[in-house]
Amino acid sequence: MNNLPVLQTTVLNDDQLSKHRAFIAIKAQALMGRYFQVPQDELVKRDILLGWMDMLQDYTEKEITNACRQYLIEYPSKRPHEGLVLDLIIKNRKRFVLLQPKKQIPIMTRKEPDADKRKQISSRIMKKFSE
Repeated sequence: MNNLPVLQTTVLNDDQLSKHRAFIAIKAQALMGRYFQVPQDELVKRDILLGWMDMLQDYTEKEITNACRQYLIEYPSKRPHEGLVLDLIIKNRKRFVLLQPKKQIPIMTRKEPDADKRKQISSRIMKKFSE
């Protein structure tokens, strides 16, 4: 078990998912607002935010917040988009899995009887066929 957060769309009800998507829209606007933006039509802004919400809705608020924070450090001069933030979330998940302690599976040694014991067992079995 790697203890990754479950996909949010599988555990949130409709109301919770709507609030989660609103959170994503706010985070996206806050992140994009730090960079130069060409004035856009309201329908274009809506479409951009829907893209953010659709792409990130499966991830937790903590994962999204951490990825946005990390984005500002790793890409300080590159205007953000949801694909880059998603990439950071996925990389962080992979790093998390790699840091988990590895499960040790005990090696089962085969306990075979010694040669004399095997001969006795095979003789007993073979006698059953000759009777």
